[in-house]
Amino acid sequence: MVSLFGIGFTAPWMLAALAGLPILWILLRAVPPAPVRRLFPGVVLLLGLRDDDSQSDRTPWWLLLIRTLALAAMIVGFAGPVLNPQDETPGTGPLLILMDGTWADARDWQARIEWVGDTLDQAGRGARPVAIAMLSDPASGPLNFQAADVWRARLPGLKAKPWQPDDGAIGPWLQALDGRFETFWLSDGLHRDNRAEVLQGLQAHGGVTVFQSGRAIYGLHPAEFAEGMIKLVVQRAIAAGRAELELLAHGTDPAGIERVLARVPAVFEPDQMQASVDLPVPGEIRNRITRFSIAGVRSAAAVSLTDDSLQRREVALISGA
Repeated sequence: MVSLFGIGFTAPWMLAALAGLPILWILLRAVPPAPVRRLFPGVVLLLGLRDDDSQSDRTPWWLLLIRTLALAAMIVGFAGPVLNPQDETPGTGPLLILMDGTWADARDWQARIEWVGDTLDQAGRGARPVAIAMLSDPASGPLNFQAADVWRARLPGLKAKPWQPDDGAIGPWLQALDGRFETFWLSDGLHRDNRAEVLQGLQAHGGVTVFQSGRAIYGLHPAEFAEGMIKLVVQRAIAAGRAELELLAHGTDPAGIERVLARVPAVFEPDQMQASVDLPVPGEIRNRITRFSIAGVRSAAAVSLTDDSLQRREVALISGA
């Protein structure tokens, strides 16, 4: 694909026809040869007559311009223009699209599925067989390479899993890989001990390209109660500048309806990986809290369930009398 002024062309050789527009302009403006003049006495009878329809001896310049621009637009259209084209790296041979598919992918899962769909379209144009695998749910046996259209129909059925990949299942999956293929690894951005092992296993079968989103990944630690306050700790995967989150305490009101009982901000400094906050709440409200969450973050790690450690115990003393 050739790019020109931010527009790409799938058939740039068609643009060579634009060089013929000046020749076309000259041909359209060509004046026919002058007629031979012959004297005929009867013409005197036609003097003074006026025809209702008149026709000019040459095409007006503005009409020539419109026709030339229309032809130029047709040539550009046949050249296959693409607005803001993306650089595509052509490849050959089988392609493996590997996704982590963990809870960290759930926040932008739809965007990841769209990325996989675009990659399948590119592979389909190159007639490349494709296989899709998820580390959170690896399939047993060798990879199933099929046409890109077959996998595109299965994309709606792919869902992120609320757990981490199982180290015991990844080892046998890597050993079952066979043949040569290229790998596009769509990473969730989390560090795991087996990442180097997976990368080495994939590189043994061909080139590996890792794609990782730059969005932040947050996790909420279990809440603790100390010194009359609820201690909440939020952790992020990378120190990506200053960030501010809002932590929510969910529970039931006296009518038994679940509501947000408390809110507290959590601020990350530019170099901080953790943010700690104290949530002072009365004992009656603390007993009603069932879970904490990070506002606007959709993942399993953004929710922390409470246990009996936050409950205010009611004690009864019974004497011997």
